[in-house]
Amino acid sequence: MKIKIGDQEFDAQPTEDTVTVNGDSFPVRIVRRDKTLTVYVNEKPFAVQLPDPLPEDGAIELLVDAKTYAVEASGGAAASARPKAARKPSAAATGAVISQMTGRVVRIDVKTGDTVSEGDVLLAVEAMKMENEIAAPVGGTVKEIAVNAGARVSEGDTLLVIEPAGE
Repeated sequence: MKIKIGDQEFDAQPTEDTVTVNGDSFPVRIVRRDKTLTVYVNEKPFAVQLPDPLPEDGAIELLVDAKTYAVEASGGAAASARPKAARKPSAAATGAVISQMTGRVVRIDVKTGDTVSEGDVLLAVEAMKMENEIAAPVGGTVKEIAVNAGARVSEGDTLLVIEPAGE
């Protein structure tokens, strides 16, 4: 299948547990929760929100780690392969920051309405006795906080929502 992201085109061949992109193979694992996928490529997690309804073919916009990507696939109807290659951001998207692990929220460093920059620490989740700081994937305004300090979260849970700053 061919996947086009912006001006770049990739030859992608997905299988059950790998994807081969332009001849390079990567192990892939997908955890689905409603319209959100956590796609692990080489065990690196990517939170992908699918559009509703998901079109059969043609261009679609995906939210990947709270950034919007325009993706077009041809030569196959494997919608699950589309999020794996998304790379080209577009402006004015709203996206959720998704927990990449099961654990407990130990602190929240922002509040609704705060302006954050890409890379700012938003909150911390403790997992396996390690505190993991969750950073903003994009700059913008904190639109909603979906958890409280002390709350247990599972992989794939929405932690908060950032409305990206307009470009």
